[in-house]
Amino acid sequence: MTNKITGIVAEWNPFHRGHEAMIQKLKENNPDISIFGVMSGSFVQRGEPALFDPWTRAKWAVEAGVDAIFELPVLATLQSADRFAEEGARLLFSLGCGTIYFGTESLEAEELKEAASYGLTEAWKDSLHQFLKEGLSYAQASAEAMRIHSPLLAEELTKPNNLLGCRYATAILSHQWPMAIHVFHRDMEHNISATTARKELLENGAASLLPWGANEEAEKLMKEGSFTDYHRYEEACLLTSRLLDEKALSSTGLFTEGLEHKWFRESQRVSYKDMLDHIKSKRYLYSRLKRIGAQLLIGGTGPSPFTSRKIPSYARLLALRKEQSRLLNDIPIPVITSMAKALRTLPPAITASLLLDIKASDIRSWCLHEENFRAARQEYYKSPIVL
Repeated sequence: MTNKITGIVAEWNPFHRGHEAMIQKLKENNPDISIFGVMSGSFVQRGEPALFDPWTRAKWAVEAGVDAIFELPVLATLQSADRFAEEGARLLFSLGCGTIYFGTESLEAEELKEAASYGLTEAWKDSLHQFLKEGLSYAQASAEAMRIHSPLLAEELTKPNNLLGCRYATAILSHQWPMAIHVFHRDMEHNISATTARKELLENGAASLLPWGANEEAEKLMKEGSFTDYHRYEEACLLTSRLLDEKALSSTGLFTEGLEHKWFRESQRVSYKDMLDHIKSKRYLYSRLKRIGAQLLIGGTGPSPFTSRKIPSYARLLALRKEQSRLLNDIPIPVITSMAKALRTLPPAITASLLLDIKASDIRSWCLHEENFRAARQEYYKSPIVL
């Protein structure tokens, strides 16, 4: 690998030993490189707040060897997986990264580029539209369209990390960004997932899957109650939906095919989960509905900012390895270390996005388990963590 800066798009919700192994392997094979991370902030792509705050999660990544962590704007985080991957790769490119690094179950970089290249052809798009007309979901139609080109690739792209890697490759090829792709094969025999780590933390308060040091801090945060209470979050989503009539829901632009009418009817149910269970379908998967709920909560009424195709370029620093601070000088987009200063000095498009990041942070703070940690406007008081 010849590129000086390698980038990783991540959620690190939470940062666990599998993530640590991936970073250690990268540094072992490429001791002279620097590593930038682009990480989702207060919310994650699945449409809910992260378990822990962004600064803590970023600090754990820096302790494991990442040189600098930047927050992916919530405008980009709460998008479809394709758009999430595209915006994450775009920010890495804007930061000056020459290589993107991610884990896969099996596919190599060249295989991912082959799949991505075919996915950009008219032949693939025509096949996709035909399968959609036949009633298949987007994921099923996409897989069948790929199967025409390569049954092997179609089968391998049913695995989540292979598929996400293909989305990164698609973004890079479609925009012709001069970025190399480097993959890490995940140890599927001893696979650690963030979902399993969250479950262990929420059910037992234990953090055996997190790196040394992070595990003690995570268990302390759980004991203190400084973690997202997902019941509180779901109650907030349900209340927001109940307070909006069909006209207000429609005005957001988040709903298609009359979905706002069903959303309005089902919001009268006893719980948010029950509501979503009665809305979901082959066409509207649970993850998509959860993102709509989060977008409603953050974006409010009127045309939703989450429907915009333009997301401004800026780099909000969360954590940094001190000896690598010189790297910030070469970043060609605005680097934000003070929220208050940024809101005073940066262009309106950036400040509008930052205000949504603040709102997302305030919602997550309101959802914390213990009342003592629910103070708002933490974004104004938190500085990047420097280690």
